[in-house]
Amino acid sequence: MSLEAKQVIRTLTTRAIYGLLLTLVVFSGALAQEDIEYKMPCEQVLKLGLDKFMDAYGEKTQDYSTYGQKQAFGYFVNCKRPVNDALAARTLSEAQRKQIDDVREAFNKFGSDLWGLKYLEEGGGTMWGLASVGSYAEREIFMETLIKTFAVSSKKSRGARLRANTSLLRIQRLLSSRDRQPFVEGAEPEDITQRKQSYQENMKEVRDGLTKLRSILAALPDPVADRLATQMASETKNALADSI
Repeated sequence: MSLEAKQVIRTLTTRAIYGLLLTLVVFSGALAQEDIEYKMPCEQVLKLGLDKFMDAYGEKTQDYSTYGQKQAFGYFVNCKRPVNDALAARTLSEAQRKQIDDVREAFNKFGSDLWGLKYLEEGGGTMWGLASVGSYAEREIFMETLIKTFAVSSKKSRGARLRANTSLLRIQRLLSSRDRQPFVEGAEPEDITQRKQSYQENMKEVRDGLTKLRSILAALPDPVADRLATQMASETKNALADSI
């Protein structure tokens, strides 16, 4: 096999693995309740909460694999999101619900891309796909708090806006660290080039996502913006801080 052919295969393999990590968050929730026989009423799932449900799922299915855990996270989100949507329908205006939908979509994309960076910085590993899907579930739990905050927050708050801006600065510092780079130890020269290119592309996605979230934040009430920015900074730190 020629060197050119080998490089094409490496490139396709790298992109396939990376693409799987990024799309897993989107599809895991949709597939979870279709691909398994496990059934638990959503009311019971949410009463248990995420951690206890994960334990119950494992005990019932005896599937403690990475795939099984991803399925469980998706099952939980499938239960939590409709409840959040119903809460928003009861407490928010149509315009506010649109803002919540925009937050959810942009934050999920941003979070997925963050864990994609981690995946590339660590040189792969299925645990980062699992962390990504776990964070997907945590974000949906957070959406309940954000909706409730939005429902009661109409007054301006200079302090809340300052805190939101501080959180955004923390995110920017994490992303701008000179230590941010893909794992290339032991890789062949052509692989190093591809990994660096993939990393630059993913970093651009993260930065574009942050820009979009900044725009959304600017239009939110100050306390809501504070809540969201704090959560964004927390996930960014969880994903990237130990590489700083």
